[in-house]
Amino acid sequence: MAAAGSASWQPQEEGLKEICGLLEQQISPSSSADKSQIWQQLQHYSQFPDFNNYLAFILARAEISVSLLLDKLRTAVRFHVGKSVEIRQAAGLLLKNNLRTAYKMMSPAHQQYIKSELLPCLGAADKHIRSTVGTIISVVVQQGGILGWPELLQAFINCLDSNDLNHMEGAMDALSKICEDIPQVLDSDVPGLAERPINIFLPRLFQFFQSPHASLRKLSLGSVNQYIMLMPSALYASVDKYLHGLFGLDNDPAAEVRKLVNSFSFSLVFLLYL
Repeated sequence: MAAAGSASWQPQEEGLKEICGLLEQQISPSSSADKSQIWQQLQHYSQFPDFNNYLAFILARAEISVSLLLDKLRTAVRFHVGKSVEIRQAAGLLLKNNLRTAYKMMSPAHQQYIKSELLPCLGAADKHIRSTVGTIISVVVQQGGILGWPELLQAFINCLDSNDLNHMEGAMDALSKICEDIPQVLDSDVPGLAERPINIFLPRLFQFFQSPHASLRKLSLGSVNQYIMLMPSALYASVDKYLHGLFGLDNDPAAEVRKLVNSFSFSLVFLLYL
């Protein structure tokens, strides 16, 4: 594995294949390999500074043929790393766990590389990859804050406004996880922004209450409800709009949305006493 990190980091073929092989053995129910031994090997690799870069690469790119430029040899080496969604997910889940403990100790270059690989995956074709990416994004924001990722909010806005379902769902999934895990982050002043992030996102969340896609209705409703107890000024000023949207979903054709509406009776009681 490469020792130095930079924005132009590229994986080495041997390391990539070995890590993919370990992940494949780890998740395969038919593998005869000792799972504890595989885990120990992965933990050994985690000591390398760029191991998490490999995991991010596998999550984001291990579905295509990749051209690597090995600077020392100045030779283009092409190899196929097409891997299943399950292996890519396994890499993402391991990356998530690693970032919880190691993110703040990573070099800024490695942090930036991982973030740069995550953002394009917001619109990944596979919903499981999008969901995994959303979980990792929430962890990165927990560790580094919004200020540490200035491109993130604009990426969310671009995806939510794109009219592309994959991008809208990917951004909405990541945003909902941030709202659930660290809602106060979006209800804080951010240098360089004229208003708090929650003020920017609330109008879009209310719009998604009326989306033709049940997934967006569910995610947007769940996200807004995370702020009922915090009651930021932007939501307080829009309580009527929230209630109107909530009642409009009472007879939603999707059972998962109706179930979510019913669970919000607690929120309604709270609002009545404001």
